[in-house]
Amino acid sequence: MKLSQEETEKIRLLLQQWEGEDLISTTQRELLVRELAKKRKKSPSFDWKSLSFLSFFFAAICIMLATSLLLIDDWVEFILDYVFDTSDWIKSMLLFLIATGLYYWALRRRKKYFRRAFSNELLFLFGAISVAFGITYLGFSLDMYDGYFPILILVASLIYGLVGILLPSSINWYLALGTLAVWFGTETAYRSNWEDYFFGMNYPLRYLLFGVLLLGMYSLLNTLKLSEKFVKSTYVVGLLSLFSSFWMLSIFGNYSDLEAWSQVAQHRFIYWALLLALASGLAIWYGLRQQDRILRDIGIVFLLLNIYTRYFEYFWDSLHKVIFFSIMAISFWLIGRKSENIWSLNES
Repeated sequence: MKLSQEETEKIRLLLQQWEGEDLISTTQRELLVRELAKKRKKSPSFDWKSLSFLSFFFAAICIMLATSLLLIDDWVEFILDYVFDTSDWIKSMLLFLIATGLYYWALRRRKKYFRRAFSNELLFLFGAISVAFGITYLGFSLDMYDGYFPILILVASLIYGLVGILLPSSINWYLALGTLAVWFGTETAYRSNWEDYFFGMNYPLRYLLFGVLLLGMYSLLNTLKLSEKFVKSTYVVGLLSLFSSFWMLSIFGNYSDLEAWSQVAQHRFIYWALLLALASGLAIWYGLRQQDRILRDIGIVFLLLNIYTRYFEYFWDSLHKVIFFSIMAISFWLIGRKSENIWSLNES
């Protein structure tokens, strides 16, 4: 078993403590330290894993862009319709068959080349794109785009979710959460007859509730003992939705009309900013206490975002920059000191 530098240092300190308590002799400690050095992980000369991830990530982005551009070119669409002179229903079924084939290929390839995680997930992404086009043509065949089309987005989310869990595929699970968010927005808009408000809520306030619902879904998945990567991704997306909505509300309040919003003084939304600061502070405190790095890091990011947003709203023209950054330095020093105290207690 190979050990990281941090793990090696902790064991070395523990051995020194045992020696001081006469639990082991100096000779034994030196022997164990020499053995420990052999178990140390060697630092890689180049991070090929990160390069692989970034390469496949940009490949996926380029493929999606190419596909999108393909769809918006009228002459390409004309050629495709001419070559594939079939009904939208047949096109939809063919695309679903292609998606099934891609998913099957990705599953077989992963069993054979299980270490090639990124290229395998890219094949799952191609399958997901085929599903999206298949559902699009299904909507055309059923003439749903002038009616209740949000159901198609929900169907896509359910398909991605099932593929993500059953195969399993991380990228399909993320797509399931993303399309679920899109469905939530279009569903509430459809139910409100495409007006600005749904039960008196604009979009940021609606997605605040969506974040709460996702966190409830995270608790359910955690109770069902689902795979950790699905539970964690649901947790991350739920927290980001919750805190992003708080941040948007601290800027726009519960306004949807930009003209009406521009006539309202920004300090009228200060209570949203205070709620965001409170939520961020609680996230940092609870994350440190429970050693929840995700919650802690998101709390820190949105605390910073909240402070800088308020600075540009209220103090950019009036407060001297030296004073502002001095206040920032003191506040983060206090946060760091408190964090250090909690960390020290956990280490002792």
